[in-house]
Amino acid sequence: MPRIVRLASWARVLACYALAMAQGPESFSELAQYSLDRNSIRRLPEPFCRRNMVVVLGKVDAKAPDAPVSIGMLHPEDSSLRLEIADYLQRPIQAVKLNRYEIDKALEAGFGVGAQTKADLVIRKRPHSHREPTPVELVDDLLAGALERKASDIHIESYLEDVDLRYRIDGILHQSHTDMDPESVQEVVSRLKVLAGLDITERRRPQDGRIRAVIARGEEQKVLDFRVSVTPSPGGEDVVIRVLDSSVGLVPVSKLGMNPAMERLFLQLLSNPEGLILVTGPTGSGKTTTLYGALAQLNDGRKKIITAEDPIEYYVPKVNQKEVTPQLSHAALLRALLRQDPNVMLVGEIRDLETGSMALNAAATGHVVLGTLHTADSVGAVGRLRGLELESTDIADSLLAVLAQRLVRRNCEKCMAPTEPTPEQRELLGPLLDGIQFQAGRGCEECRHTGYRGRIGIYELLVVDSAMQDLIASGAHGVQLRRHAREHGFRTLVEDALDKIAAGHTTLAELLRVVPYRQLIGTREDRQQRRGREG
Repeated sequence: MPRIVRLASWARVLACYALAMAQGPESFSELAQYSLDRNSIRRLPEPFCRRNMVVVLGKVDAKAPDAPVSIGMLHPEDSSLRLEIADYLQRPIQAVKLNRYEIDKALEAGFGVGAQTKADLVIRKRPHSHREPTPVELVDDLLAGALERKASDIHIESYLEDVDLRYRIDGILHQSHTDMDPESVQEVVSRLKVLAGLDITERRRPQDGRIRAVIARGEEQKVLDFRVSVTPSPGGEDVVIRVLDSSVGLVPVSKLGMNPAMERLFLQLLSNPEGLILVTGPTGSGKTTTLYGALAQLNDGRKKIITAEDPIEYYVPKVNQKEVTPQLSHAALLRALLRQDPNVMLVGEIRDLETGSMALNAAATGHVVLGTLHTADSVGAVGRLRGLELESTDIADSLLAVLAQRLVRRNCEKCMAPTEPTPEQRELLGPLLDGIQFQAGRGCEECRHTGYRGRIGIYELLVVDSAMQDLIASGAHGVQLRRHAREHGFRTLVEDALDKIAAGHTTLAELLRVVPYRQLIGTREDRQQRRGREG
């Protein structure tokens, strides 16, 4: 009997495939023609639905396993996607064309708009007044100001005779007017400590906490998370607040700013059944955004994805996220996670021998492992792992690829105009500038007169091929590894940035701001040597 049941099940699956392949896209429909059932919508994983813009329409009848299921799709002509949906549901499907707005609306009915948790405070716009603001109002103003300015961080800096309030916007700190002074700033800090669950009586040691706030602007409400760090200073206490806007959602790999060839290669690497993929760069270079984008790509509902984070910055639907605590160290958490039968692990920053050993071991035993390192470039990751006393042979066996990245500011499209490099820039970069038409923002109200609006990533992707494995295992130093990579088509951060400058996305000033001098000189000399050989 079990064999008959299995055969019947396979026959039904094959029938679903046949119907999905045979069915062509239907004409455009409207969402109002279909009912929405929350449980039916949730039969497909949320990340899969949002990534592919699909949604289950109507109510799926559990008693009629052969009845076709209507699926709203942005691209119903995609036969491979129809097959994948039929495989998920184990049912025949009927594709219906909907627009993006209607699919988003239907997905919201099934999954909501994000994690719903109790807010620590609600901030409403304060009416104009000539009186001195209270500490509560000062806190509300500085938190709401971060949303208004699209800032990533808020800095409150206490000095003996002054207080500075600065917002980090597109990676640059901007001074802002504040009503805080040396007398009132401590009350503001105490208010932030209360909201973040910190000890207001402790002023001699650093503390970290978190605030969730609902910012109301008219009928619109925005939920923001704020990660609060308080440290002692000679003038009192300094506060840095990281702004985490979960409503922005995960940035897909296709939106990170990689060139098409690198994006295709990176996606192929993510689909590998095992191996360690590292993302490197300094603090604030977008490593977390890239890792979460990779998780979104991998999260198809069929893999067990577990993360070990310190701390959790964004909550990802249907991903098992774990946070390092004083009672549970990073290494102890990773040991526990390996017993949770994962397919994909995000190990956070690899900073010691124990964490590195577990990451390499997991990558060599059938797991995709994602992690970060603080290195200047992708090739430097090998030396950094060796510096943790990891064996070169283990690194060679497990390391799949290293993605190094930086964030540069985008030119404001409203005020962008042709420009020319400065004499200093020409002297420094030389032949790297040949044939490039340069653009830069002049400054307007749209970009707050900075000439920039938003940011874009620049990348270099080092793939560990079999020859590179041999070099790493034999103890080859960084110069040899870089030479091999360059001979096999490796493109540096500088070259990727120059491509984006030529396309009008950013400026030479941004390249010089984020890329180390040594890499600029190295790429320039390499270009000169190649021209000499070709000449």
